[in-house]
Amino acid sequence: MIFAVNKITISLLSLTNSYKMKALTTFFFFVVMCAGCETDADIVKGYYDSMHFVREGGGQIEFNLYTTDNTELNAIVTKYSFRDTTIQIVIDANNDNTQAFSSLNQALNSQIQINGDFKQSTLKTGTWAYIYLVSNNKETEVTNTELRNALLKFEQLVRGKIQ
Repeated sequence: MIFAVNKITISLLSLTNSYKMKALTTFFFFVVMCAGCETDADIVKGYYDSMHFVREGGGQIEFNLYTTDNTELNAIVTKYSFRDTTIQIVIDANNDNTQAFSSLNQALNSQIQINGDFKQSTLKTGTWAYIYLVSNNKETEVTNTELRNALLKFEQLVRGKIQ
């Protein structure tokens, strides 16, 4: 490998033709520019059974949302304030949460892209919210920022019913 790098360096030094130098410079420019490129060409959509919400750190809560019909959801809280629990809650649709219900319905029925550009914080302290859509016991994380923001409303609704 070192020999190949030295050979390329010697070859570059011996080039006198400006056209070859420009072509080689352009080639290396594109190699360097594309080396760090990440593409997320896959659009993730699908049909899902439920939503799994996990808040870690401060304000810990974990629950699953299941559709029952278009006007209500069944929420089952499995962790709350760092304790295992089982609390079943019914969340009714109303004017305040119409957008959240609509977004969840679209996500569960392959009508909106699930993946996006959201990245969790890597800080060692704080609070983190993870939202997954579940199908056949397989979880797919929601990283579409707009969809996540709409679905975060359910945390507030579930907490409001518990407190």
